[in-house]
Amino acid sequence: MKQKLLTALLNLFGIFYLLIEKYLKYPDDYNILGVDISNKFQKKTRKELCEYMDIHLPRKGFYDLNSTTKIRLGCQLLENCNKYKNLYEGYKSRNK
Repeated sequence: MKQKLLTALLNLFGIFYLLIEKYLKYPDDYNILGVDISNKFQKKTRKELCEYMDIHLPRKGFYDLNSTTKIRLGCQLLENCNKYKNLYEGYKSRNK
């Protein structure tokens, strides 16, 4: 019961957040934490960015995930990228 109440409250706050965020301008979206952001992503809305994720992930539903779950997914995707990067770097060094 407690979890259902907490989930309902988070969903309610999420709705308010989405309504307010539409009017917020993000000043430094060309670079986030040292990562250059492509022009095609800089001007997209939250919904458009989530739709992009839905197209490229194995299953749809990114928009409906809570933010902690989105961060967890982002961490896993970054770890996967780093594994491939490390494999590639190892391959390059062996084949010089």
